Amino acid sequence: MLELTEKRLASLLWMLKNKGKKWSVLELNKGSAVLSYRPTFSFVKELEEKGFVRKDLKTAEYSVTRVVDLVRFVSLARPIQSLKTLNFHSPFEFSKTLKMIQESKLSHAFTVFAGSELYRPYVKTDQVHVYIMKGEEEKWGKYLLSKNCLKAQKSQANLFLIPTEQEALFKDAAKVKGYSVVPIPILLSDLLSFGGLAGEQANFLMEEWLNNRL
Repeated sequence: MLELTEKRLASLLWMLKNKGKKWSVLELNKGSAVLSYRPTFSFVKELEEKGFVRKDLKTAEYSVTRVVDLVRFVSLARPIQSLKTLNFHSPFEFSKTLKMIQESKLSHAFTVFAGSELYRPYVKTDQVHVYIMKGEEEKWGKYLLSKNCLKAQKSQANLFLIPTEQEALFKDAAKVKGYSVVPIPILLSDLLSFGGLAGEQANFLMEEWLNNRL
């Protein structure tokens, strides 16, 4: 079983961001800037053995060969339901909750429906999932309480904050209609692991992404 650590995830994000290009291990190592060279090389070799990447014997460069399978692997290795969340109830409707989060001026990136609906309205929901920088939980708590959002049990919450140390989620976030959305590979992975209508939305956005229409 291929192991997926947070550092390896940063490397995968870089590969998927460059899904149509060829690259060297050194280029990957510098681009993702998390793993040192030897662990990067070992990871690429594991991916090659699994058929996710392929080496060009003439140039010694690599490229991603199974883009969809790699995104699905991420969704299985780190399903969004398994991630720790800080749960709140927002008194606002969906779009106003997004705006409230945006106005916080704190690091954040929307995912699941809060991210996908900005690309393509598809699901009526009040659920907002958003990644935040680990270490800023207290700041978020104070900000949300000042906006009349209350802490809630998961079953009663409609606003889910997901603390992460993965800086690439913020650094490489897409701007969609003025809002920060996690990089497409993570958005697709989260939608797929969320399932149901989110999975349907993932399949549509996957096709758009593969054809460079996003």
